[in-house]
Amino acid sequence: MTEDTLPAEAGLPADILAKADFRFNEYAWRIRDIPEVIRAATKAGFMSLGGQLQIRIPDAIGECHWVETDPAGLAPTDLPWDVRIRMIEQVALEDWEDLKKHFDFAEQVKLAFPAVLEPYLAKGGKLDDALWFTWYVIDEDSERQHREAEGAEG
Repeated sequence: MTEDTLPAEAGLPADILAKADFRFNEYAWRIRDIPEVIRAATKAGFMSLGGQLQIRIPDAIGECHWVETDPAGLAPTDLPWDVRIRMIEQVALEDWEDLKKHFDFAEQVKLAFPAVLEPYLAKGGKLDDALWFTWYVIDEDSERQHREAEGAEG
């Protein structure tokens, strides 16, 4: 994907995109919105690939790559697409809840990015406003092409 090509997430419903922060050709949503994003992706015919915790403030974006979920590989590829994406939706929602239980998102961001977070908070920024989560999706054709390309490499 080039900078001129919008990511697959651009195909999500307008009400979901309206809640996103879009920078550097990547969408991220507030923590509270992720379950809605997962459900909307399935409803729109996309498979949820997962995502990572990020700090997003006006002057910085940073990723806590260790706070992530990656459910897409768990559905057998021989199942019909609509069955696979519904299965992945359930896995993604369960993974999401497990991730929130396992990690204190605010603490992870504080530990990872003190140099940018402290000045932001000192200027009156709110920690909750800095916590975002990327969420990636893929459509059926792109997923099939990806699998075929991986098969050709192996």
